[in-house]
Amino acid sequence: MKFIKPKHLENGDAIGIVSPSSTIANFPRRLARGVKALENLGLEVVLGKNAKNSFGHNGGTAEERANDINNFFADPDIKAIICSTGGLNANAVLSLLDYQLIKNNPKIFCGFSDITALNLAINKKTGLITFNGPTVLPTFGEFGEPLEFTVKYFKKALFETKPIGKLECPKEFTEEDLWWETEDNRKRKMIPASSPKTVCEGFAEGVLCGGNFNTLCILGGTEYFPDFTNTILFLEDEEESTALTERRLTYLEQLKVFDKIKGIIFGRPFNLTTDSEDRNLYDILKYFGEKYKIPVLADIDIGHTNPIITLPIGVGAQLDATNKTITITGSATS
Repeated sequence: MKFIKPKHLENGDAIGIVSPSSTIANFPRRLARGVKALENLGLEVVLGKNAKNSFGHNGGTAEERANDINNFFADPDIKAIICSTGGLNANAVLSLLDYQLIKNNPKIFCGFSDITALNLAINKKTGLITFNGPTVLPTFGEFGEPLEFTVKYFKKALFETKPIGKLECPKEFTEEDLWWETEDNRKRKMIPASSPKTVCEGFAEGVLCGGNFNTLCILGGTEYFPDFTNTILFLEDEEESTALTERRLTYLEQLKVFDKIKGIIFGRPFNLTTDSEDRNLYDILKYFGEKYKIPVLADIDIGHTNPIITLPIGVGAQLDATNKTITITGSATS
C-alpha cells in the first residue's frame, strides 16, 4: 500500500478534539487542563460539536461520534484531530466513517488505547499515516503540565517533517493511578525507568503497525484488521495479565500474523499481573519470538505508560533488539 502523509502542524494551527470512545462529561477540570496544555503548544483547540456528549458510558451515539470525525476531516481549517480519551467502544464508529472523505482530506489523527481501532481502520482503509500517541485528558490533562518527554515526542512526530530517528529512553516513569477530578490534584509519583529489555536478539526492518493489544484483537476477522506483511508489530496493554497476553498472542498466531511480521516491540507493562512466576511476560514473548525467529524488544514507553512516545502507523522503522534500539527511518508528515 502507498501510505499518505498528513501535513505537519505549525504554530497557530487549529486542531479538532473528538470523543469517539468514552464520555468526558464528568471530567471538566481534566479537559480544561488538557486544552490549556495544547494551547501552550501554540495550537488553537476546537471541541467537536458532540465531544462532551454522553450516551451511557459512551461519548454520544455512534452516529454523533462519527459525525465529529467526518466533519473535522471535511473542515479545511482543522489541521489535526486529537482524541479526548480512550475507553472500550470506538469500534462502533468504524462503519460510519467516510473513508473516501478522509482519503481526500488527509490530516493528522492521533490517540491511543481504544483509539487503536480508529488508527488501524483509517490506516487500512485509506493509507493515511495515523499516530499512536497522546489523548487530551489522560496525557495533556496531567496535573501541572504534561511530561516533558511526552511533549518532546509529540512535537517530533507531528510538528516536524524529518524522520523521528532513534528513540530515546526516559529517565523516569509513573505507574501511579490518581482518580480524575478527585485525586489528581498533585503530580503522580515518578520512579526510575529501566532500559529496554532484549527478549529475542536480532535486527529487522519494516513498517510500524500496532497499538493497544486488547483493541487490536477485536478487529480480527473484520475489514479493518491490518495486513501485517513486512511490518514491525508494536503492542501495549493496561492492567492486563500474563495469561491474557498469551491468549492474545496465540490468537494472532492463529490468524497467521506471525508468518508476516518482521519483529515485535512490546510496551512497558502498566500494572501487569503475573499469573505464575514460573512463566512471566518475557518468557511468553520469548516463546513466540524464538518460534518464529524474529527479534523482540520489550519495555518501550508506548501506550498507557507515562511518559509516552508517539509512534506513526505506516512509517518505516528499524528494530535492533540486540542493541536495544528502535529507529524510525521514514517521515510521518509532509
